Amino acid sequence: MKNIVLVDDHVIIRNGLKELIEKIGPYKVVSEYDNGRDFVDSFPLAANIDLLVLDISMPRMDGDEVVEHMKAHGVTVPTLILTLNTDDEKLVRLFRNGVRGYLQKNCTAAVLKQALSDIFERGYFHNEHMIQALTADSSATGPKGKFDPAALFTERELQLIKLICAEEEYTYKEIAEKLSVHPRTVDDHRQNIFEKANVKSKSGLVLYAVRNGLID
Repeated sequence: MKNIVLVDDHVIIRNGLKELIEKIGPYKVVSEYDNGRDFVDSFPLAANIDLLVLDISMPRMDGDEVVEHMKAHGVTVPTLILTLNTDDEKLVRLFRNGVRGYLQKNCTAAVLKQALSDIFERGYFHNEHMIQALTADSSATGPKGKFDPAALFTERELQLIKLICAEEEYTYKEIAEKLSVHPRTVDDHRQNIFEKANVKSKSGLVLYAVRNGLID
């Protein structure tokens, strides 16, 4: 059973989401908040949270600020964004800050089910609009306007790629020590990186990183 927290200022939407989420899979909504401030004031979280479903537009503290707050305080809860606003610049910024995916509030139950499944099984959910936003982002393109593969990865993932591909041939345990994180955290990031790069091994990642200019 996966524990999920909902943060949305619309009670009707929140109630509908809770009912739907608990119907489409082995998920349980363990907490609900109607604004970002109440959610961050609950830190440290009492329960083991597997996913945060977060609205963007809220009073007191919006979803964008919540994501920034969590990043600043080292709170690493996988986050799925809900929004009616598909502003590309904001989506790219959220993604770079570690958000695992985003959904429009008018999405179908099937899309929500796919998003939850992808995040829990692969670590992220990328829909077509997110890929388009990353591709169109000026900071994610090279001088000739071509898509930069680095835009697919978070800052932490890019840091990990460099360590995995380093000439020193660090073990994953040594990488965890260098980053001051648990080895399982490195394993989770590594799996996400392999999925995004569509590779199955360290050697495959090295080739991908060299080919796409992620390492020297």
